[in-house]
Order: sequence, then C-alpha cells, then structure tokens
Amino acid sequence: MAIDQESFAEECVRQGVFFRIEPHYLLGVAELRSGIADDSNGNDIGPFRLTQALWDANRQNNEFDVHFDSDEITSWRRQCVVFGLMASKAFDAFVAANNRNPSASELYLAQWPNAAAPTFAAAFQKALDDTAALVDPASNAVLDDPQSVAPIDDATVPTSGPEKRVGPDVVPQAPAAGGQQAPAAGGQQAPAAGGQQAPAAGGGMLNLTMLKRNWKGADPALIRGMATTSGSLAQVGINTPLRLAHFMAQISEECGSGIEMTEKLDYSAGRMMQVFPRRFPDIASTAGFAHNQRAFGDKVYNGRMGNRLGSDDGFNFRGRGCLQITGRDSYAAIGRSVGLDLINNPDLVNDPQNVLLIAGTEFVKLGCLPECDRDDVVQVSARVNLGHRTNNPRLINGLDARKAQLVIWKKEFAVA
Repeated sequence: MAIDQESFAEECVRQGVFFRIEPHYLLGVAELRSGIADDSNGNDIGPFRLTQALWDANRQNNEFDVHFDSDEITSWRRQCVVFGLMASKAFDAFVAANNRNPSASELYLAQWPNAAAPTFAAAFQKALDDTAALVDPASNAVLDDPQSVAPIDDATVPTSGPEKRVGPDVVPQAPAAGGQQAPAAGGQQAPAAGGQQAPAAGGGMLNLTMLKRNWKGADPALIRGMATTSGSLAQVGINTPLRLAHFMAQISEECGSGIEMTEKLDYSAGRMMQVFPRRFPDIASTAGFAHNQRAFGDKVYNGRMGNRLGSDDGFNFRGRGCLQITGRDSYAAIGRSVGLDLINNPDLVNDPQNVLLIAGTEFVKLGCLPECDRDDVVQVSARVNLGHRTNNPRLINGLDARKAQLVIWKKEFAVA
C-alpha cells in the first residue's frame, strides 16, 4: 500500500533534522527500496524494507529516547524514526573510519553492503531525483528555517550531516612551560599556516588594540577580558595567524563584534508571525508572547536542543556568547568541556574571562581548524552557522559578511 508522499516527506524532514541526517537521503532510500510503500516483500517490511532482526536491534536507544515495541515495525512513522537512528549510526561510523563525510551512495552501501550491483548507482540517483520535488514543500511545512534543508543533487558528493555540534571531551591542557607549541585539536602538533611559525603557547596574538579598533561598540570590560585571556585560544589549538583570523571573523559576525552577546527575543506580534509562521499563524496566537522574552523563548525553543517542555529552558539557554551557543544540550556539553557549570549558571558564557575559551572550544569541536588551514571561508562559515560542511553555500546566513570580516582580520594578523 502506498503512503501519502507529502506526509512521508514531512516525517523524513523531522527525523532527518533530529538525527542530523539529510532528510532527502531518508526519502531516497525509501523510494529505492519500496517505492515509499508500507507493505512487505517477504521478510522485508515497510518503506525501508527492514527485517525484524534489524528492527529489533535498533528499536531501543536511550541516547535518543527511542523505545518501540517489536510489532511496531509495521508503522511507517516509527520506521522513519528507527531508520533515521540507523543512518546516523552508520554516518558516524563512516566518518570515524574515513575522516570525511560519506556521499549518499556511500552511506547506503555502508548500511547495505550487498547492494553494490552494477545498476545501483543509477537506480539510487533516480530515486533521489524522483523525490527531490518533495523536499522543499516538506521543509516549509515542518521547519522554522526551511532553507537549512536542501535536496541531494548528486549521490556521489559527500553529504552535509550529521556532525555533532559539540562533544563532552575535556579541553586539552595548556602545554608545560618551556615554549612548546600548543597542541592542535586531537592532540597533534598544529602546523603553521603558510609555513609561518605558530606563536608561543599561551602568548596569543589577539590584543586590546585590535579589539578596540574592530569591536568599537563592545563593552570595554568584555574586550579587556578577551585581551587578557587570549592565550586560551592557543590552548585549544587556535594558534596560527590564519586560524586566528578565521576565528575572529566568525565570532565578529556571530555576535555583532561584541554588541549582541545575548540573543534578543523581544519580538513584536507581526515579526513573530513572519519568522515563526507555524507557531504564530495569526494575531490571536501571539497573545502573551509579544515583547515577553521569557514566554517567547520557551514557546519557540522548548522541546528541541535538549530544552525541556514545561520549563524555562528555552529562555534560560537562549543564544549567548561569541558564537551564540544555544540550547540546554550545547550548554551542558560545552560546560563539561571547559569545566564550567553552564546549566546552573548560563550567564557564565558571557563572562569576559570565559568568552574566548568557550567560543574557541566550540569552534574547534565544530571541526573548523582543518578548514582554516585550507583557508576555506565557506566551509568554516558552514560549520559555524550550520554545524557541518555544505555543498550549497546559499544555506549559510551572512556569508558575505563573514568574508568581509575575514579580510579585516587577515590584515590584523598579517596573513597574506
């Protein structure tokens, strides 16, 4: 029996975003394996043609709070959840083994290695092409930021998701005295960009003069704190002129050069309806939320990013800091990394003594350093703004402004 394709596409978008797998991959797999049908073919059941053994091996997962019964394999909606989880696991395993994202075809073959028939590549590309028109309408129906999801044009090009924004790893310790170079992320020695000598560990190259010149509207206490703690950047591997230029370009765009250190949630009724049309479809739905930052933050952000329903998490864990860390999960993960209790003290994110260490830690954990060393402003921007690499630069908010900031900061750090 065929499934309503629009409804199925919307569910693929929901689960793709949740598991940080490109939704079009889920759609394409279902089209290839079943024609998006909820019937069975022998032992292969439902739209993704899962066997009972595969279902039972993946229907329970505490990390993602997935808990289904054995007989729920026949629910196509629950299959979208479980297959999203399976794809996310396969994606992470591929990245760990190959140090890069898989293409859609590679991800499929990682999940079904026996599919490498001569006709597979063409058949899978056709399945993606046949479902491409479903992606944009489904994204518009489900997401507040539908531009963050795009069709996969080429099954052989590495996909974008699902690199985790941050992890709980401890920040590398500062090197022992003696002038050794700071370690790069992952414990390897950081190469100097363009053959330049990296600065001595702890010394840093960001200084108060640069910040006064380029962050003119920022609180003086903020830039003084940043100047005195600039050595923390070398501690996490941001330790060459090129890396520093890219880092400063990105945080300058993200926080308005120090002016917007806390996300403003003071929305008018009209603006709410424009930006969040599904949550505020008409003027009546905005009652109690207009110019009420706490109520608005809880309404918009609760139920995602680790924010609990029925709590003030949406407001408490709104965007803060140089990279606008957002959501309970990110506050918790970054807090563990830098040794600060950001869950009970979220305002510590904006403490002038912490802002660089917190932003630098997130920058490194997003995988930005290799992109910096390649001087690839598009992919550095993608990792900061989207959380992963992208094949579509149009998805990156403020890309032109990020490029302009990079020109400024390359000049400051004397990068040719």
